[in-house]
Amino acid sequence: MAPSMTTRLALPADTPTLAHIMTRAFSSTDTAYPLIWGSAGDEMHEQLAVNGLFTPLQREDRVTYVAVDSDGKILGFATWTLLGMKGDGGKKKEQKKEGGGMKLEGVNLRLLGEKMEGLSGAKERDVDGGKDLVLSFCFVLPEYQRQGIGSLLLEWGKRKADELQAKVWITSTPQGVKAYEKNGWVVKEKYDIDLGKYGGEGLYSRAWMVRLPAESSSGTA
Repeated sequence: MAPSMTTRLALPADTPTLAHIMTRAFSSTDTAYPLIWGSAGDEMHEQLAVNGLFTPLQREDRVTYVAVDSDGKILGFATWTLLGMKGDGGKKKEQKKEGGGMKLEGVNLRLLGEKMEGLSGAKERDVDGGKDLVLSFCFVLPEYQRQGIGSLLLEWGKRKADELQAKVWITSTPQGVKAYEKNGWVVKEKYDIDLGKYGGEGLYSRAWMVRLPAESSSGTA
């Protein structure tokens, strides 16, 4: 693990930094990113994240933690959605409204839509909306990856899920699967996108993953 690393709750002032970290992580490792955002630019991706994903940053049903070094620099973050918390549905609708005002010029909406919706049926089928947790985001700056920061960020949600005896669900990018498997998640389903349809090459495989609570980890998902 990276030395002198701690976590804390994210603050509203951290929002632009979190959007930047998300964009850096996607743009440096994700093969679908340039096909979706290449004509629009990183600035639009960051602004969309600020408006639609991190406004508000903390909610009754959602918690965001950041990992910081000894100088206070934010190196990564994780956002957990607690589905059993009161007021969930209304706040989700509000979030969509706040993020929906931007004109997404230059964005490949077809590929973005397939990426976001490909596993929506699995979510509807598997997630217990009254109990389960969802790891909505977990990103680390590219130059600080493979130093244990991601695993550190996952600890809060793992402890919370064990306390509640709840499952934790993730929709993972191809590059994130191994890290989540190291932390106890297993792949339940995959959705393959043919990037050739969008001017790219190969398959982009999104993974629907679950972590069982510690006391029932020998059971089936």
